[in-house]
Amino acid sequence: MGPFTGATLQVTEPPFDKATNLKLWADGPRVTVCFTELVEGLLFKANPSTKQAELRFANLQASNVQRKTLVKLRAPGKSIFKKQLDLVAAYADLRADRASEIVAELPFPLPFWASVIGLSAHRHGKTLQLLDLAFSLAFHVEMRFKHIFAISRPVEHSPQIQPMVPTPGHGSWPSGHATEAFLVATLMESLLNAASPSGGTRNGRASREQLQRLAARIAVNRTVAGLHYPVDSAAGRLLGTSLAEYLVARANGGKVHERGFDGRLFEGPNGAALDFSLQDPMDHTHGNAYTRSAASTPVAKAPLVEWLWKEAIKEWA
Repeated sequence: MGPFTGATLQVTEPPFDKATNLKLWADGPRVTVCFTELVEGLLFKANPSTKQAELRFANLQASNVQRKTLVKLRAPGKSIFKKQLDLVAAYADLRADRASEIVAELPFPLPFWASVIGLSAHRHGKTLQLLDLAFSLAFHVEMRFKHIFAISRPVEHSPQIQPMVPTPGHGSWPSGHATEAFLVATLMESLLNAASPSGGTRNGRASREQLQRLAARIAVNRTVAGLHYPVDSAAGRLLGTSLAEYLVARANGGKVHERGFDGRLFEGPNGAALDFSLQDPMDHTHGNAYTRSAASTPVAKAPLVEWLWKEAIKEWA
C-alpha cells in the first residue's frame, strides 16, 4: 500500500432518510427497514368481556392521530369448535393423497406460488423481497391474535385426531398458513394488475382464480394434517385478505375497508358444523360471519414500502 495518503476517492454521500437509499442495502436489511415502516401505527385491542379483538392502524405522521379499525375478530364458542372436530376427523381420509404436499408446505410454500405465476429468483428479486415483507407482516399479526384468543388445537380434544406432522406450539385460531396464503394470493393479484399495460389484460384478474384456489388448498391441507379446524381457515382467509389490502394501500396511499369475522355465526343450517369454502362471499355488511364495511378509510403512504412495491412492479411490466 505504501504510506497512507488519506481519503483520495470521491464519495457521493446518500441523502438523509430517502427511500432511494434502499437500493444501496442488502436484501435482508432492506426488508427489515420496510417492515419497521409498515407496522408503524398498528395497535391490537382486546376486549375480554366480548371475547373480541381488533387490529387498528394510524398515520403517526399526522398532527391529529386517529386510530381506525382494520380487522375485527371474534372467536367461535366451544360448542362450534367441538362440532368442527368431526370435520377435522373426516378430512384425515385425504392424508394418503396429500401427505407429500402437506410436508412441502410446512415452510413458506414459495414453489407452489411460483408454479402459478411464473415467479423466478433471477427475474423477480424485488418481488421475492415484497413477499418476504408480506410474510413478516402476517406472522407479526397472526401470532398476536393467536395469543389473544388462545384456542386449543384439535389434538387437545381427542386422541383420535393424531396429526400427521408436529403440532405448532401456538394457538389454533386463526390459521397462520391460511392468513399467509390469502395474503400472498391477494397481494400478487394486485401486483400483477398494477404491472399490466393500461387498457390491456389485467394479469392479476386473470390469475385470481388459480391464486385463490391455491391459497384455499394450502389452508385446507392444514385441516387434513389434523392441525386446524375449518373455521381457522375461514378466519385466516379474511385476515390475510385484509392485510394484503393494507400493504397495498400503504404502498399506494390508497384506502381500505374494515373487515370482520364473527366465528359465532360460522354455522350451517340448524347449527350444523360448517366447512370452509372459497365460495362464501366476504363482502356482507352485517349479519354474517364475514363482513366488510361499506365505507373506506384512507391510509398514509409509506415511502419505503412504496419504493419496494414499484421496483417489484418493474419486474412484471
